Amino acid sequence: MSILTLSADYMLFGLSLFILSGTIFISYKTNFIQFKFIPTVILMIRNRSREKIKSGHTIAPYKALFTAMSTTLGIGTIVGPVIAIRLGGPGALLGFLLTAFFGSAATYMEVVLSLRFRQKLPSGEVSGGPMQYLNHLISPKAAKWYAIFGSILMSAWSATQANQLASILNSPLLGKWSIPTLLSGTIIAILVFITLIGGIKRVSSFSAKLVPLMFIIYISSTCYILFSNIDKFGQIFHLIFTSAFSPYALASGGLVGGIVGSLRFGIFKGVYATEAGVGTQAIPHSMAETKDPHGQGILGMLSTCTAGIVSFLSGFIALITGTWESTDLALGMSMVAASYRLYFSYFGVAMIVLITFLFAFGTILGNSYNGSICFLYLTNPKKLKIYYAATALTIFLGTLLETKTIWTLIDFGLIFLVVPHMIAIMLALYNLAPFAKSKAPLY
Repeated sequence: MSILTLSADYMLFGLSLFILSGTIFISYKTNFIQFKFIPTVILMIRNRSREKIKSGHTIAPYKALFTAMSTTLGIGTIVGPVIAIRLGGPGALLGFLLTAFFGSAATYMEVVLSLRFRQKLPSGEVSGGPMQYLNHLISPKAAKWYAIFGSILMSAWSATQANQLASILNSPLLGKWSIPTLLSGTIIAILVFITLIGGIKRVSSFSAKLVPLMFIIYISSTCYILFSNIDKFGQIFHLIFTSAFSPYALASGGLVGGIVGSLRFGIFKGVYATEAGVGTQAIPHSMAETKDPHGQGILGMLSTCTAGIVSFLSGFIALITGTWESTDLALGMSMVAASYRLYFSYFGVAMIVLITFLFAFGTILGNSYNGSICFLYLTNPKKLKIYYAATALTIFLGTLLETKTIWTLIDFGLIFLVVPHMIAIMLALYNLAPFAKSKAPLY
C-alpha cells in the first residue's frame, strides 16, 4: 500500500511540474501581466458605483469578481495549506506562492477568452465559461469533456467545504452547542439548493456582501497572531526554504526529496485554493456587464492573488503555532482551530466556527453555480434542478466522509480538468494574443 501511495505522490509531482510550467509559459506569453493589474483593479472598483446594468441576465463587473472570489476564498484557502504542510512539509508554502503568482496569468487568459467567446442565448441569458472557448479553439468534444468533469468536480469541491463545515460544527470544542453531522449536512444541503434556485442574481448578491465580511474577519484575526510573533518570522522563513530543498517524510512514510513534497502538495492544494488554471473563475466573469475583456481579465486576477495571500498566511500561522506538527490533531479544521485557541481561548474556537461557515457556504454556492453552468452546457434549463438536487445530495454525503479521502480524490479529479484545459490555453496563446486588448463589442 505504501508503494502505491508513494508512486501516486511521484505521479502527482510530475503533474505539478506540468501545471507550474504551463502557468510560467502563460505568464511569459502575456508579458507577465501580473505586474500590471493593480492600477486597473483600483480604477474598476472605484467606478463600480457608476455601473448601469442594462440586462437582466448580466451582473456588474465587481459582482462578477466577488462571485469568483467566493469560490476561491473558501475552506481550501484556510485548511489547504495546513494539510499541505502536514503532508509535504513547510516547503509546501512555496508551492502556494508559485501557484498564486504564475497562476494569476492563467486566470487572466481564462476570463479574457471566456468574454471573447461568450454567447447570448435566444432566451437572453449569457452562456460563457471554458466550454465556449474550448468549443471554438479546440473542438466540441473538448468542450463537452470540460463540462462533464467540471460539473462533477464542482460538486466534489462543494462536498469538501461541507465536510469541514460539518466537522467543526460537530467538534467537541463546542460542547453542548455542537451540531450532529447528519443535521448540519441536511441543513447545508437544503440552504444551498434553495439559494441556487435563485440563479446568478441571488448568488452574486449574496457573494458581494459575504466576501468582504469574511475576508476582513479572517485577515484581521490572522494578522493579530502574526504581529504577536514578529520575532519568529526569520526562523519560519528559514524553515520553509530549508524544508523545500531537504528530504521530508511524506504521508506514505517514504523519505523523498523536499522539493517533491513541496511541489506535489503545495501546487495541487494551491490550485484547489486559487482555481488557477481550472477555468471555473471565468464562468461568473463571463456574466459581467462589460465590453472590455482585458479589464475584466485583470480584475479576475485579484481573486487568485488574494486567495494565494490568504493561503500563505494560513500556513504561516500553522508554522508559528506549531500545530502542524501535532499528531494529536486530526487533519483539517481542528488544526486551524487549535492555532486560534492558543491566542483567543474559547472565543477563538467560536471565531473559527464563524469563519468556517462564511468561507464554506460562500464557496459551496459559487462552486455549485459553476457546476450548474457546466451541466447546463450538456443539457437544457428544464433539467437544471436535477443537477441542483444531485449537488445537494453530494454535499450531504460529503459531510459523512473522511477528510483525507475527499482531498485525495480531489487531487486526482483535478488531473482530468486542469491538464487538458491548460493545454488548450497554451495553444490559444499562439493565435489569440491580440484579443487581450480588444475593445470590440462582444455580441
